[in-house]
Amino acid sequence: MADRARECVLITDCDLQEPPQGAAYSAAISDQTVGSTGLWFGLVKIAPGHRTKAHTHPHETGIYLVKGSLDLHSGDEMTGAFTMSERDFALIPQGVPHVAVNTSAEVPAFAVVARSNPAHVEPADLCPDLDALVGKRS
Repeated sequence: MADRARECVLITDCDLQEPPQGAAYSAAISDQTVGSTGLWFGLVKIAPGHRTKAHTHPHETGIYLVKGSLDLHSGDEMTGAFTMSERDFALIPQGVPHVAVNTSAEVPAFAVVARSNPAHVEPADLCPDLDALVGKRS
């Protein structure tokens, strides 16, 4: 492998992860793929009619929605909610409970995601008591 402190790194093939909180992740930049020490960067897909489970992260997460739309619910009672459309950005602060829902029956949602934790498999704490506040899991 190249000396990452002195050379750029090209990532051409990303594996697919399906963590417990739902969605499918392709990690391009992580501690395992290129030895990142402070950044995870990749693509997230939520299939039509699917959603994540309610969860929190010990880090910040930035989202850029490339395709589709997502309803993003957040907060201790899931009362914060908005719809993300293509080319929208969102910030998920550290420790904030949230759920992403793809309400489309036909179009998958694809988002480019960056987070301040380089772990290849995203650390998350599930919040099962909050799932019902967003509706039944698809």
